[in-house]
Amino acid sequence: MAQDPAARPQLDTHAALQAHVGTLRAAGRHIGAVRWQTQDAWLKLSMTQPPAWRYQLLGGAARLLGQAAMRPLRPQGGSIGLRVEARRLRALRACGLRAPEVLDEAEHWLLLSDLGPTTLESLIRRADLPARFEWWQRGADYIVQAHQSGQYLSQTFARNFVCSERGEPGAIDFEDDALTAMPLLDAQIRDWLPYSFSTAFYFADCLPELSERLAATLMQESAAVRAGVRQAYARTAWLSALRYLPQAMQRTDVIKTRCFGEFARLAARSD
Repeated sequence: MAQDPAARPQLDTHAALQAHVGTLRAAGRHIGAVRWQTQDAWLKLSMTQPPAWRYQLLGGAARLLGQAAMRPLRPQGGSIGLRVEARRLRALRACGLRAPEVLDEAEHWLLLSDLGPTTLESLIRRADLPARFEWWQRGADYIVQAHQSGQYLSQTFARNFVCSERGEPGAIDFEDDALTAMPLLDAQIRDWLPYSFSTAFYFADCLPELSERLAATLMQESAAVRAGVRQAYARTAWLSALRYLPQAMQRTDVIKTRCFGEFARLAARSD
């Protein structure tokens, strides 16, 4: 939850939370760091649903690739989106997975516990290579633990894992529910794609080693998930061809996509 929590207003009652919702709305914000009674927390407000056309275009691309697991998920928005998030967080916590606790709620807001100060992506980005692999593995192990518990995540970008001071990752951002668009198997396959896309860039010089790590980690998944993940990588490996674009076009987003394509190419053929 990307906001500097340095100055957290102290809130002790449901009514105080409701009043602070108005303050956030007036400031044009949909999330704010607060101090709830004796603990740090985040007050998250409902948002309007994003335009459908963006997701229809991406959905068409997924159909062309023959990959249901790549189908984009349009966040629900409004109070429905908050109910989805609350339901998913409670399901994860019930399985022993680290996720925000719903501390209080109303129709248009949720109060969520604070998981920690740092995103997994920032830890990977700042670490030396051995520690970078260790942080990557912690996120990957979380995904495996979720799947072994019969769960799924959806928005598994490294920025959506928040680590405690002891380095324990926890997942955030559950405004969509993958099972509204696909079966559980595809939802679990899909979890590996955003995670790979958001991390491959930081291993650009050692993608073969990262591919080996992934192969070892996937051995803890079911055979169906392993096969589906490798098929998904095989159908996105062509993105590695972006390296042939002119240098002037090699901006950060292109380089990240190219790194993912190269990683996918290696991961698709690893055993």
